[in-house]
Amino acid sequence: MERYLIALDMDGTLLNSEGEISKKTSDYLKELENEGHIIVISSGRPIRAIKRYYDQLGLHSPIICYNGAYITSPYDKSFEDQIFAFPHEVIKSIYHEIDSKYIANIMCETNEEIWLLKEDEVLSKFFWHDGMTVHYGDFSQSLNQDPMTMIIESTSKEADSLIISAVTRHPHLKVRFWNGYYSLFSEIYYENISKAAGLAYIAKHYHIAHDHIIAIGDASNDIEMLSLAGHAIAMINGDEQIKKYAHEISEYDNNHDGVYYAIYKILHSNN
Repeated sequence: MERYLIALDMDGTLLNSEGEISKKTSDYLKELENEGHIIVISSGRPIRAIKRYYDQLGLHSPIICYNGAYITSPYDKSFEDQIFAFPHEVIKSIYHEIDSKYIANIMCETNEEIWLLKEDEVLSKFFWHDGMTVHYGDFSQSLNQDPMTMIIESTSKEADSLIISAVTRHPHLKVRFWNGYYSLFSEIYYENISKAAGLAYIAKHYHIAHDHIIAIGDASNDIEMLSLAGHAIAMINGDEQIKKYAHEISEYDNNHDGVYYAIYKILHSNN
């Protein structure tokens, strides 16, 4: 069997609604890694919120974190990590350009430290703050490093236009919006930083051709990654928007081993 590079989003794709990888899918991915395929977890999450799943699968491949802002390979010493950081003065500027009444919270982080306006149970649960140094308070005073991510928690949809206006004042910056568990979130990012850019970097390192790249995702932050892949699969449970960029839709959702069946179909139809 020829070697494939298989990039998998986590939430809504690899993970079921309980936040776990099923045994069927886990066993299959372990088998694929043992056969020489490169399984890459590609997520908006930080490394600390990915690592236990990575270890569960027994992977030795690179990981794409923060939607491409941090790419690392814990075991491949020949792989050169890639790190992108926001100039913290740009973050402060955006923070001041948005009316504070529309901001419920802001989170920025490196691999060791987190900056928040205030304590936030939702963000803490999703991004796993355990073991991190957390700074609370006004970013004008607390933020003194260049972080890898900037997430804004809004008080209402009325904030969207203000966030877009603030972001577009800064060259090469973009924003994506997504619904959080209880409120609205947006993510600020540089246009050259994406899961696709990370995947292209990994493909070049391992000399994987375009037609041997499989990408599976379910949300807007997966669009670029699917556009890059030779085999692009959108989860059937995913956003309608992303399905326009896929070559096909998974037969099953993330609660019924959609990843397993999608990969199996491609590998066994091409070999």
